[in-house]
Amino acid sequence: MKIKKYIAVVLALLMVISLTSCKGDDNNSVTEESTTLSNDVVYETVADSVANTELITPDTTQQVTQSITQSVETTLAYTETSTDAPTQTVTETTEKLDDPSEWSTKRIVSEYKKAAQKSNSTAKSTQRITIEKMSVNDGEYESAMAFIKTIISKFLESNSTEKDGITGGFENLVASDVSSAKAYKSGNDTVIEMTMLEQTSGPKEEANSGSVGHAITAVGDISVVVKDLSDRGLPLELSEDETYIYYTNPTVKVTINENGEIISGQWQYTVEISMNNFKAFGQTVNKASIVMLNTITV
Repeated sequence: MKIKKYIAVVLALLMVISLTSCKGDDNNSVTEESTTLSNDVVYETVADSVANTELITPDTTQQVTQSITQSVETTLAYTETSTDAPTQTVTETTEKLDDPSEWSTKRIVSEYKKAAQKSNSTAKSTQRITIEKMSVNDGEYESAMAFIKTIISKFLESNSTEKDGITGGFENLVASDVSSAKAYKSGNDTVIEMTMLEQTSGPKEEANSGSVGHAITAVGDISVVVKDLSDRGLPLELSEDETYIYYTNPTVKVTINENGEIISGQWQYTVEISMNNFKAFGQTVNKASIVMLNTITV
C-alpha cells in the first residue's frame, strides 16, 4: 500500500464528516597556486638592486657582495618555506575531509547519494502514516472528527507499507535542497543527518520533485486519488488554486557502514493537505485539512 492509498481512505472518511458539517450550516461560504619564488625571480630581484645602486666603490664592494649574498640566502629560505606551505595545507585539508564532522553540506550530500545508490538494490523499508490532526471548517464537529480520526488511525496502524530500495529521488538531491546537515563517526560507521528545506506543493506534483521529493518522496499527484474516489462512487472535486500540500520538519538520518552502504535510516516529515472550497457529494465545503506524520525506516 502506498501513501496515495492511505490518503484515499482518509479523504473518503473526511468527505463524510465534511458533508455533515456542510449540511449543518447551509449559509457557510466556501474558503573555494601557492605562489612560490623561483631562483630566476630571486636573482632578478638582486640584479635590479645592483642596477639601482648609483655608486659602488672598491671599499664597499665586499659589503655589497655580503649584502647580496644575505639577500639571496634569505630569499631562498623564504622560497623553500613558501614551497612547503601549500603541501602542508593540502595534507591538512585531506585530513579534514576524512573526518565526517568537518564535511561541508555538499560533501555530506555527495556521500549520502553514493550510499543510497549503492544500497538501493538491497534495502528494504517500511512506511507508516499516523494522523496528527483532522479539521473541518476550523474545528466544527470536533467530537465527530475525533471519532473519525480514531477509526483512520487504527486502520493506518495495521497497514504499514513495505517497499524495496531507498526512498526519494536521491539522484537529483543537491546541497541547495538542504537546510542544515551534519555527519559524524559512530564506531566504524558514519552517521549523516540532514534537515531538508520545507516544501509547498499543489494537488498536482511529482512525488520525487522538490527538496522533500528528492530526499524522502512527496505525496505526489493527489488528483489521481480524487479521480479514484469518484470512480468508486465518492464524488470529490478539488479546486487546484485552493488545495495545498505543506511539508514541515523533513528530516533524514542514516547510518553508513565501512563499505559505504546504508544499514539503517529514518526519513520523516509532517504533511498537511489543506482543501478550501471543495465539493463532496455535490455539496460545497468551506475548508478541511488533514495533518499526517510520514515515517520511512530501513
